[in-house]
Amino acid sequence: MTAKNVLVLAAHPDDETLGCGATIARLADEGHNVHLLTFTDGEGARTTPAENRNNKLAKVCEILGATSYAYGNFPDNQLDSVPLLQLCQFIESGVGYAPDMIFTHHPDCLNVDHQLVYRATMTAFRPQTGQKQQILAYYVPSSTDYNPKSTFQGNVYYDVRDFKDKKIECLKECYDEEMRAFPHSRSYENINNLLKTWGAEVGLECAEKFELIRGII
Repeated sequence: MTAKNVLVLAAHPDDETLGCGATIARLADEGHNVHLLTFTDGEGARTTPAENRNNKLAKVCEILGATSYAYGNFPDNQLDSVPLLQLCQFIESGVGYAPDMIFTHHPDCLNVDHQLVYRATMTAFRPQTGQKQQILAYYVPSSTDYNPKSTFQGNVYYDVRDFKDKKIECLKECYDEEMRAFPHSRSYENINNLLKTWGAEVGLECAEKFELIRGII
């Protein structure tokens, strides 16, 4: 098997784990190179900001098995104040190679930062001769589902039965303060329910579900 270069784009540190943490762990376990790129600290927009969550990315990569990470210092929940060109340039400078597979936000997430990361992804990785990238959009509880008009249509499923515990471990070790009590969408119980529900949709015990944005065969 030839190792693939996988890029995971996340507006805020925790989106990567909420959206595709178990899949990251599976791809890393299979020997693929997974690079994580975040844009904001995830805290700056709050009345009483806590520690910069980018400081936790080394631990995130350790738990999930990602190869490397980089992060930006764009204003939290204010990416709409940043020219799209700057976001694209940040991606291009933070990657420096042509990924084989890209995981990014869904365009219909309620969070404006998520929307802008998607736009920047599609602009930075617009079709180029000789490049065959697969682009998948992930679902973030308490954002994708909070838009009542969201068109998220998951059609790619990763069997993560053996890696779901890594996702939960990463949330507990790195982002526990971001989690809420059930029945909040961003609760451990709901996340486990989603993994089981998505798995059951395709005859698996547990799965993470993505929407294929573009794939070239």
